[in-house]
Amino acid sequence: MSESVKNVDDDTALEEQARLQEEELALHGWDFIFSVVVIVFSIFIIAHSLTMPFSGTVGGVKTTWYESPGLLPLFIGAALLLAGIVLFVNNAKENGRTLFMERIKDVNPSGFLISGGGILTYIYIMITWYDFFLASLVFLLFYIGLYYLDEPKISSKLIKLYSAFMVLSVAIFGSGLDETINAGYEFTTDIILIVAAIAIFALFKISEKQYGAEFKRKVKVLALVSFLFPLVICPIFRYFLLVPLPKEGIVVEQVLNTTYFKYAGQKEVKEGKTLSADEAAELDDAF
Repeated sequence: MSESVKNVDDDTALEEQARLQEEELALHGWDFIFSVVVIVFSIFIIAHSLTMPFSGTVGGVKTTWYESPGLLPLFIGAALLLAGIVLFVNNAKENGRTLFMERIKDVNPSGFLISGGGILTYIYIMITWYDFFLASLVFLLFYIGLYYLDEPKISSKLIKLYSAFMVLSVAIFGSGLDETINAGYEFTTDIILIVAAIAIFALFKISEKQYGAEFKRKVKVLALVSFLFPLVICPIFRYFLLVPLPKEGIVVEQVLNTTYFKYAGQKEVKEGKTLSADEAAELDDAF
């Protein structure tokens, strides 16, 4: 009896191993074609960023890089290109192209549409209409949660939640209602993304009891990365490279800019030369 049970367990283990190997091979195929899409998209970003100026004038002094609207997209495009090339090379070694061609008939377009839709909404809705810090935070919570947590039920709820906020954003900004909302306080609409971030994080925390300790650990990592990335990127571009962010709102303008220019920025001016009225005006316009 025990021998038969052992044989059944061995067969089950072999079947599970074969299933995992099949899934791994399938992932190599999808990763291969995804790397091609990332490479093409990154080249497009780099090409357009190179058409933007990389110099300007600050305080009457001509500078290179500091006044550059093309620097941020160039940085993002270069990072995407590097990531795409690494992914392409790794999957090419695993016969990714062949595996993709074998499974192309089974392609589910919804995955590609969600991935592409997420990036497009980030570019044309999030960082265009909302504070850059909050836009990046919400996007990362959504995008990393979608793939890193890898739970179908959570992913479905995430997509619905994120889509609802995007529809609400288009309705508000597309109709011009944002001008009325921001009449009393110019960054009132940014509260929408604060609510979105809280709602997404609440979804993760509520689900922890259902999915266990490993899921809880993933949520901690996800939240940490989503918060730290914009917290590092914003000061680097805004204060070190002096590149204005696409949209500076309730966090960047009211918190980061106020803190920096009140303390660190003020100290730098005092230690430097005395600016003329015209130079001070030009420097103020630069920010």
